[in-house]
Amino acid sequence: MLTYIWIIIFILFIVIVWTRGGLGKGRKYGNKIAKHLGMSNNFFHTVLENGVTGPSLQVLAMLDGAGLTLQQACVQLAPSLNRGLIALENRFGRQEMIDNAKPIVSRLLKEWEDFQAQGGQQ
Repeated sequence: MLTYIWIIIFILFIVIVWTRGGLGKGRKYGNKIAKHLGMSNNFFHTVLENGVTGPSLQVLAMLDGAGLTLQQACVQLAPSLNRGLIALENRFGRQEMIDNAKPIVSRLLKEWEDFQAQGGQQ
């Protein structure tokens, strides 16, 4: 009986961590970004997962918590998205989804580079 109580407590703890800790929040925010970029949710998360160092859902939750607009978050993710596209193309070769995403990510990467150059001048 006591074992079942501990299992229930553990499950409740996991649910609280998932919802309050940001992981579920990160996935939801990532889906908003994917829609903003015109990508499917799964493809966006796959690209990001292959381009970030560490957990991608945590990165997304931090961006959501920073109060950035969707466009600002996209620009901040540009280097990671670019690395992810390169990694996926190296692994699977040319694919239509990757080719369609390249111009979007290139535009974001240019915005990110302009933002970095402005920050360096200030």
